[in-house]
Amino acid sequence: MLSYQLDKYLYSSWQKDTRFYIIELCQDLWGNWLLRKTWGSAAKRDLGRSISTVCPNYQTGIELYYKAEKRRLSRGYDVISASSRSDLDRKSLIKIS
Repeated sequence: MLSYQLDKYLYSSWQKDTRFYIIELCQDLWGNWLLRKTWGSAAKRDLGRSISTVCPNYQTGIELYYKAEKRRLSRGYDVISASSRSDLDRKSLIKIS
């Protein structure tokens, strides 16, 4: 039987001027880890665009998640909301220069 690891899901959203960006690390119906990125105009009433990347494992998903997070921050986006695991030590998981 398939079990989902909901406690490992991660979510962050950012906004810059009239642009928004969301990343999620979650599982699909088959238990695969996905990194879902959604972006678009905060001024329009549409849902923007989205792309999902299947990750070979949770560790790879974490690395891609924090790489995307670092990129948003370096581009001047403001964090709107974020959730993460409290026991997750980012420095020991990835090193992004």
